[in-house]
Amino acid sequence: MSEDDGKDDAGSGKNEKPNTNNPWGNVTGINDRNRGQKNANNSNNPWGNDNNPQSQNLDDLAKRIEDKLRAALGGGGGSPPPTSSGTPRRFDNRMLSVAGMVIGALWLASGVYVVDAGEEALVSRFGKYVRFAEQGLSYRLPFPFESHNLVNVQRVNTLTVGASSAAGAQDDGQGLMLTGDENIVNVSFQVFWRVKNAQQFQFNVAHGANNRGEPSDTVSAVAEASMREVVGRSPLEKVLTTGRATVESQTRELMQRTLNSYNSGILVTQVNLRRAEPPASVIASFREVAAASQEAETRINQALSYRNSVLPQAQGEATRFNQLYQEYHLAPEVTRQRLYLETMEKIYERSNKIIMNNNRAGAAPMMVLPPELFRNFTNAQPQARVTAPAENAAPTGGSQ
Repeated sequence: MSEDDGKDDAGSGKNEKPNTNNPWGNVTGINDRNRGQKNANNSNNPWGNDNNPQSQNLDDLAKRIEDKLRAALGGGGGSPPPTSSGTPRRFDNRMLSVAGMVIGALWLASGVYVVDAGEEALVSRFGKYVRFAEQGLSYRLPFPFESHNLVNVQRVNTLTVGASSAAGAQDDGQGLMLTGDENIVNVSFQVFWRVKNAQQFQFNVAHGANNRGEPSDTVSAVAEASMREVVGRSPLEKVLTTGRATVESQTRELMQRTLNSYNSGILVTQVNLRRAEPPASVIASFREVAAASQEAETRINQALSYRNSVLPQAQGEATRFNQLYQEYHLAPEVTRQRLYLETMEKIYERSNKIIMNNNRAGAAPMMVLPPELFRNFTNAQPQARVTAPAENAAPTGGSQ
């Protein structure tokens, strides 16, 4: 081999050709060319230089994830922070997965709900009732798969039908009702009710037009209709005075039957008749009529009392007279004398008189009169002096 050949061999050693048998090509040359590009592209890699062990530190990784989340949620404001080369950073799939998991966890947690004491929860799946839940912590599928409604089954609700009895309250005519004897009465009453079946209450009755009203609207309509029916069968006097308790009980029973026919799930606990009086336009005349009626009733009661006291006495005297008449037929003289003595006894019972028998022969004996007789005679003397001239005037005029 010549020297030129040796030099060529040596030169060929320096200018070594790529190994075409290597599937990755000239690795040495590629690595030399890419070594300078790695430093420039490291800023595009969100996880840093994989060949640098310090970039694998957990604290550094957590800080980078926190920065990415702030940028994704708008915490930093504006566009993502640029790299050293001026190009903005890009979010990778791992960041999107973390955000999706957080949103999914919040969505699943929205199905947790709490049922308070005295309430029941009605769970619907795509609008169809499926189950109910009682007091405590419960879970349902999140929206839009399932939803729940809370219904209080222990609270007693109150509504008033008719105008208030307060002074100056406006009467809307809702309480004006026709009685059984064709009189008009103004009625105001309260209704106390609660929910006894939450499922029936929520799904069986449409409250108001297009189910946009309140349950109290339905109860109020049923209460007014029931009260009108009961008042229409009752006389005015019964509604105003003695029959108020009967009107209340009959109204409650009629309301309950009507609500049960609707399967409304409502229980009427009490009906309280607050006011029952004539309309305001005729209330003054009605009070006058009521006063006259009471006065007439008072006079009738007085007459009945007098009759009850006099009639027995008259009947007793008539019975006694019949008995005396029978005795008179048996002994007329004796009976006549007896009646005379009894009559005179009654006449002279309280008079200051002394009766002497002048038919007795001989001189009249001396009599000792009681002191009371002279005392009464002294008190009566002034009146005798006044009346004496009048008594003596007639003979004087007659003699003339």
